Amino acid sequence: MADSDVKIVVQIKSYIEQNGGNYRAWYVGLAEHPEEQLISHGVNLDEHQYIHRTATCMEDARSIRQYFVTRLGTDGNQNDDVDLNALSIYAYKKSQATHP
Repeated sequence: MADSDVKIVVQIKSYIEQNGGNYRAWYVGLAEHPEEQLISHGVNLDEHQYIHRTATCMEDARSIRQYFVTRLGTDGNQNDDVDLNALSIYAYKKSQATHP
């Protein structure tokens, strides 16, 4: 991973660890418009824990998402049929109100 990738991973990992720590309780995905995508998952932007960061390219974004899903065990869609403009990596803590 490039330095910017490592910085994004560290920021998201730190946020998760400060807000619950159990990676399986979190969902990580990609989006062009992360706040819209978070809302579509049922995340209340005023009440739920979430974070998003922007990668420099789609390959970096996919790599970061893959790291969280396969290495750390977060929930997340590994389907690469994602809009090529989806450079944002988002993570939210799952709850009864969110889906998945």
